[in-house]
Formats: sequence, structure tokens, C-alpha cells
Amino acid sequence: MLCSRPESVYIMARMRKHLWLLLSGVLLVSLLADAADAAELPNSISDKEFWRLVTDLSEKGGVFSLQFMSNEDSAQFVIPMLKESTKKGGVFIGVGSEQNFTYIAATQPQLAFVLDIRRDNMIEHLMYKVMFEISADRADLVSRLFARRRPAGLNANSTVKALFDAYQSVPVDDAY
Repeated sequence: MLCSRPESVYIMARMRKHLWLLLSGVLLVSLLADAADAAELPNSISDKEFWRLVTDLSEKGGVFSLQFMSNEDSAQFVIPMLKESTKKGGVFIGVGSEQNFTYIAATQPQLAFVLDIRRDNMIEHLMYKVMFEISADRADLVSRLFARRRPAGLNANSTVKALFDAYQSVPVDDAY
């Protein structure tokens, strides 16, 4: 009697396949980066190419006990080491949760990829990507993220404390 593989074995086999594809891509990017200056990296990729990468490299969805995960508040300790060991303008590849956005801000790569097996996290990352792209500065980002009108007096140099102090008294706006 033939037994089909359990679903978890199938998922792991697909993950290994995607990991090999990813590692091959990383190796290729590394070789190209060694052969070329960071100035030759694209500032962006087209929407069509971006979506091709998302669909070709993504799993179909799955069920995970914790769909949304974040360790943003506990993973900051690596930032000084990251800043010392990386060059600005390179390529960043991260896995998982939102701490990658903080790492990207700290390392200032020319191009960044954030990977996550949880499809809902991928969708969340895409939401953040759009917000980063359409926001002029951090005050705009906070306005969009928390659905609140931007208070007067904030600018690109406003501190995090100033931002959150200013937004604390602003009510949520359903139109946002």
C-alpha cells in the first residue's frame, strides 16, 4: 500500500526548493555586487519585476499557529554591529518580521528584500512598502499607519518622542 507524504513533509520539501533558489539568487547577487560598484545597483525595480519575484518565490498560503509575529522590540541589540559590519548602498536580505525595516533604516542599503513564509506577513510587508513609498517623511508615515491627521509643526527632523507626543491627542480619522 502506498502512503502519501504528510503535508508537513511536502511543505518542508517546497521550502528547501525555495531556499535553494533564494540562496542561488543571493550568490548571484553577491557575485554581481563583487563585480560591480554599488552605484550600479538599481535604485528600484519595476512593479512588474517586483510582482514576478513575489509570485515566483512565494509559497501559496498556509496555516501557522502564529500568523503575525514581531520581535521588533527585542531585536534592536544587533544594530550597532550591523552598522559596523555593513557598507551603505549594498543589498539587504532579511527574514521575518518588522525589525527588518529598522535594520534597513540603520544600514541604508540600495536594495532590500524581506522574506517570510507566512503569506499574511508578506501582505503586511507590502502594506508597509507602499506606506514607505508614498510618505514624504516619518510624520506622514505615522499619520497613515495610525489613521490620524498630521498635526501642524512636525517635519522631517521631528524626533520619535515629538511625533508620538503630537499624535497622541489626535483622534483616529475614519477617512484615513
